[in-house]
Amino acid sequence: MTELPPSPTPPEPEEERPSAEQETTDGRRPSINWRALAGRISRALRHFIHILIGDGESPLDDLKSAFGHLQPRRLLWGLAGLFILAYLLTGIYVVDPGEAGVVRRFGAVVVPRAEPGLHYRLPWPVDQVDIINVNDVRRESVGILEPEAGHEHPEPPSKLQVLSGDTNVIDIELIVQYQVRDPADFLINVEYAPYLLIRDVARQAVTVLFSRQPVDAILTTERQSLQQNIQSEMQRKLDAYGSGLVVVGINLQKAFPPDEVADAFTDVNSAREDKARAINEANGYANSTIPEARGQAQQVLADAQSYRSDALAQANGAAQAFASVLAEYGTNSQIYGEEVTRYRLYLETLEKVLPRVQVYVVDSENGGSVNLRLFGNATGSESGNSNQ
Repeated sequence: MTELPPSPTPPEPEEERPSAEQETTDGRRPSINWRALAGRISRALRHFIHILIGDGESPLDDLKSAFGHLQPRRLLWGLAGLFILAYLLTGIYVVDPGEAGVVRRFGAVVVPRAEPGLHYRLPWPVDQVDIINVNDVRRESVGILEPEAGHEHPEPPSKLQVLSGDTNVIDIELIVQYQVRDPADFLINVEYAPYLLIRDVARQAVTVLFSRQPVDAILTTERQSLQQNIQSEMQRKLDAYGSGLVVVGINLQKAFPPDEVADAFTDVNSAREDKARAINEANGYANSTIPEARGQAQQVLADAQSYRSDALAQANGAAQAFASVLAEYGTNSQIYGEEVTRYRLYLETLEKVLPRVQVYVVDSENGGSVNLRLFGNATGSESGNSNQ
């Protein structure tokens, strides 16, 4: 029988290592790279036989030399044992830090969360393990037509437009940060890419919440509270769906009117700023004027109080003087009564008459009489002068 020439030893294929691309878009990765594992076992067996037997010209010669003297039945049993051992060893899996494993037996979850470390489960097809990244915080852009670098998806993003409570159209751009909280719920209940679920839930939450606010509040004062409300509403929906996802944060980047009405909104905002400035100026004037007016009022009150005190003192003094005179008059009323009354009436008459009397001064040294008719036609101003 002619011996066949030894076949050349084929070059050993390079070992395939799992790459980042092998992890799916939903954060899952296979627990074992079966192709790489089969290559490792094949190379290890060839290397082991080569060490035991010696320098054979080919792996086939090494196998013939190693197992040619064995009986076929024993060889089959040995191979079966090796196969069973290798099959059982496939149940070993490793969970890396930041990941969690979910073990399913015939589709039903038996281990909802396997922590990082070395674990064992029944080999396929009894048990199946899915490794899910639960540490990374993922970002999803909603309403942004140009997503962030490294966060591109096959489904292109679309513009997000909503109606405010006063029926104004607003363009919204926000970023949602989320991560996996419950790997079992995430694996079972999220049947498609999680970023699509996040997009849909975010759109629903924004539409509901913005329809309850006027456009002015959305664009100015209520942005911070709207971010918190969007996060709460999204989390409520995700929990109702049993998604196993948690919303870490919401960044409402932009809320702005469409380009067609942007100028009108700018005019309104300018008018609002002018109004606020006028109010601030009026408040400033009031704050400076009111204290000054209060000071003047205090001064007037103080002057009035002083005048009151002086008037009361003068009145009290006059009253006391009159009382003393009255007391003296009461004591000697018969003596002073008629004389005092006559003198008082005389003085009062003089007070009334003298301001209207024209006074002429005549030199008595010249003697003779004075004709008073000469002064009868004198004017008021002339009669007021003194003639000597």
